[in-house]
Amino acid sequence: MTFRRLIPVVALMLLTAMMAQAQDAYELGIGDRVDISVYGQDDMSTTTEVAADGTITMALIGRVNVEGLTPPAVSRLLEARLENEGYLRNANVNVVVEEYRSNTVSVLGHVNQPGKIALKGNTSLTEILALAGGIKSGGGERLVLIREDEDGQQTRQEYFLTELLDGQAGNRPAVRVRKGDTLFVPKAEQFYVHGQVQKPGTYTLDRPLNVMQALSVSGGFNPRANTRGVVLYRKQPDGTVKTLDVDLSDPIRDGDVLFVKESLF
Repeated sequence: MTFRRLIPVVALMLLTAMMAQAQDAYELGIGDRVDISVYGQDDMSTTTEVAADGTITMALIGRVNVEGLTPPAVSRLLEARLENEGYLRNANVNVVVEEYRSNTVSVLGHVNQPGKIALKGNTSLTEILALAGGIKSGGGERLVLIREDEDGQQTRQEYFLTELLDGQAGNRPAVRVRKGDTLFVPKAEQFYVHGQVQKPGTYTLDRPLNVMQALSVSGGFNPRANTRGVVLYRKQPDGTVKTLDVDLSDPIRDGDVLFVKESLF
């Protein structure tokens, strides 16, 4: 087999292995459907659903509580029950998830395929975004992850896609999503730069920026600029616009307007 033909085969093997690992790590929950097969006992093979009480029903041994267990753990549990209750010797049971229904994450906002996505194992924030079809036109790179804690209180964390994928990403742990999380992708935030800069216009606020960085995005000061004459106009909650003298390290917010005055000399 040539090297070129070997590449798809190796890729398929790696993908299959990754899918198997993800399924082995998946914890069953209410509504999940599983295929159960018993080696040498075709009449005992069945497809069943995890009931509202967290159990499945299997021939001979009846109801078995499987909620929170991985498929391999359920296999071992069923094998032990069949052997200990005298039905089989050296039981060999295989459990495979046929349909994932319980561990879901909601993806909302400016994505191409909003809705609920089933988790099939450890899944990162960027992987969930990819499963939702990615950010659609008009969406920003700010990602809002909403999570409910054990007390039922919601927590909110914000991330920027560029920071999750930049050159330093390899040095940081991946952001993992959990059952019940909600990922919201807001519309793209914007800021405006006018006056004596090289490229005045409207810019996307796709990462945290300060005034100096925002001016750099617009090409920096032009020869007529008063470098000490930078003014920021910011809309207030009541709808009024406030004029602010800013420091170059001040953060830029959605809707901010930077204006660079002309030098008098």
